[in-house]
Amino acid sequence: MGRRPENSSGGKRKFFDRHAEGWEEGNCGDQAGYEELVRALGLAAGDTVVEPGCGTGLVSSLILNIIGPSGRLFATDISSHMLTQAEKKNLPANVSFHLADAACLPFPDECADSVVCFRVFPHIDNQVGALDEFRRVLKKDGRLVIAHSAGRARLNDYHARVGGEVADDMLPDRPELAGLLAAHGFDLQSLEDRSDRYLALAVKQ
Repeated sequence: MGRRPENSSGGKRKFFDRHAEGWEEGNCGDQAGYEELVRALGLAAGDTVVEPGCGTGLVSSLILNIIGPSGRLFATDISSHMLTQAEKKNLPANVSFHLADAACLPFPDECADSVVCFRVFPHIDNQVGALDEFRRVLKKDGRLVIAHSAGRARLNDYHARVGGEVADDMLPDRPELAGLLAAHGFDLQSLEDRSDRYLALAVKQ
């Protein structure tokens, strides 16, 4: 975790560094809802998963419960303080944490069954570069998941109210998202957008 992540916003990194210590208490209250949503991601025992923007590792632990000891989780974040919190959880040895930008992943080509962006996609400054990286690390027919514990309208309104470094971190509407994904080699297969959760599933073409 020694090198500075490339292509990441210094302001965004400082924002998450600043909030890391109390992040779960202030932002991750609905544990049961998280568990339900992670179960809906379509992961399976033995999968290899890349999790950009893993934060404090809360969702990492839930992913590990599904993929089991035969799976592998590569978790990344631009915030070293978030990763410090994640590493305090002493999760199983089949997860590794990496200080890395989503647009510059330190993993080999076609190594993953799924890329899981849980509560992170709007915060990625270089989404074009990130999607190219996601496609690179995914196996043939690999899956990209974009998930949130709130719907698009609620989430966008929340980021606007928080302001500062995340004020413009918005989820696009379905046509814009589908077009963005298609331009970078993904087929948006389904999108669920309700008040308490958002779940987009795409497949590498």
